[in-house]
Amino acid sequence: MKKIVLASINSQYVHLNVAVRYLKKYVEENCDTRLDIYETNINNQLINIIKDLFEKQPDMIIFSTYIWNKEYVFSLIKELKKVLPNVKIALGGPEVSYKWERTIEENSEIDYIFTGEGEKILLNFFTKDIKEVKGVVYREDQEIKYNGMETLIDNLDVIPFPYDDEELLDRTKIFYYESSRGCPFNCSYCMSSIDKSVRYYSIERTKKDLKRFIDSPIKLLKFVDRTFNLSKEKYMAIWRFLLENYREGITFHFEINANIFDEETLDFLEKVPRGYFQFEIGVQTIDAQAMKSIGRINHLEKLAHNIGRISRNIHLHLDLIAGLPYDTYEKFKKSFDYVHQLKPEMIQLGFLKLLKGTKMYDEREKYGYRYFSKPPYEVFSNDFISFGEIIKLKNLEKVLDFYYNSEKFQESVQWIIDTHYSSAFDFYEEVAEYFDRNGYLKVSHKESALFTLLYNFYEEKEFSEKDVFLEYLKYDYLMLGKAGFYPEWFKSEKDGELYDKLIKEENYKSIREGHKNSELERFKYNIFTKSFEDIYMFFDYRDKTAKVVKNS
Repeated sequence: MKKIVLASINSQYVHLNVAVRYLKKYVEENCDTRLDIYETNINNQLINIIKDLFEKQPDMIIFSTYIWNKEYVFSLIKELKKVLPNVKIALGGPEVSYKWERTIEENSEIDYIFTGEGEKILLNFFTKDIKEVKGVVYREDQEIKYNGMETLIDNLDVIPFPYDDEELLDRTKIFYYESSRGCPFNCSYCMSSIDKSVRYYSIERTKKDLKRFIDSPIKLLKFVDRTFNLSKEKYMAIWRFLLENYREGITFHFEINANIFDEETLDFLEKVPRGYFQFEIGVQTIDAQAMKSIGRINHLEKLAHNIGRISRNIHLHLDLIAGLPYDTYEKFKKSFDYVHQLKPEMIQLGFLKLLKGTKMYDEREKYGYRYFSKPPYEVFSNDFISFGEIIKLKNLEKVLDFYYNSEKFQESVQWIIDTHYSSAFDFYEEVAEYFDRNGYLKVSHKESALFTLLYNFYEEKEFSEKDVFLEYLKYDYLMLGKAGFYPEWFKSEKDGELYDKLIKEENYKSIREGHKNSELERFKYNIFTKSFEDIYMFFDYRDKTAKVVKNS
């Protein structure tokens, strides 16, 4: 029997490729062919992967090809043919499903390209004559052949559950799952807009699958449905099932359109335990002209209302895209401030990618796009935003991760913005300029260093109320956990007798354990009442809380 390897080169170690698992399960359930999965990530050296694959001595390797690994895969296959000259190499996935003629012509190492939804194509490839198989690009008599596109699977329930029981024991990995395929929206930059139909797994099948995840020790399951909340009947049935089978310690991640929630849905979501659901919401832009150009609609007042209703217990990621048509630097600033005001846990600042097969790619000349010719195909500039402005946003993205998305500066940064800025964007822009000017964007930073750099930025700006700012900064620093050391700006004042007394009152097993898992610090300003008070604050790291315990 031939040895077939499904190879997945992921972007990070913690990721799992659900696509190759669906392919393996579907093929093996419907024929005698057996497939091995080889999984690694782009941080692994090429020579290590070549060694691993050589030792398997495969007859065929099928690579799952995406925007994050295309360059890596194409470099790899050129080397593999040198050590495995007889191996057949096939590529599938979105990065080779379009403009495949040029891809196979320019890369003699490629024997086959699978285009489109892979399960039926791969099964037919292993069970039929190649001339009868649709969705496959192949070579025959020095000619490139293609027998047309394969039809989609109507009943998704015929696709088996993708994971083995042993895999579900791994607490370190991020697991992926789908309850539907396709997207009805027409976002011009998105590959999902190509397939307008939406197909669903049955509710019964989905519940059965989800119970397996709930009964396992995994920590994070990400639904890959492009817009999860399309059918209220289906998404509410799934959410109710998850709530009825609640397990502490697992989070379910969904990409949703928050514009279309009604009050009944919002009422339900307010009952979901905090941390159980995580939503990724694509705002992208609030500019009407830009939205129209990409085929999106945001009802801004309703969107803000809906997000406000669920923000207390649903972990929220809100997305913006820089480089859209008509979206100037100043317009992007307005979109950023809109999203920042909604206070999600994370603001994901993305940059437009011109992907082959999308409407936006076909319109690249219309809007004067200049973009990277290799993956990830990110935009350099267009008629509305310059490369210099894109670079400024790239720098802003980095400091945004430091001072917002890390959730380690929640009080101090928000106080600076409220006190000294009319725009959150202006704050992050100025911090990014400060970091860039001093070379801080080119090196990594420890947590304590980021606090000191924010303090130095505040001093350089010569802002007033420095004494108040230091109290907010000190609070955020102590909320991180037991301090290993105190930076120069941190003036620590303690009361040992009070500290030991509080440790006893807080039911620690011993004074030693209490000192290890808590902190007591004197403050001259109460950030909760926003008033000058001489107080002590007790930080309990068992439940990450802080409370005022005594006026000094």
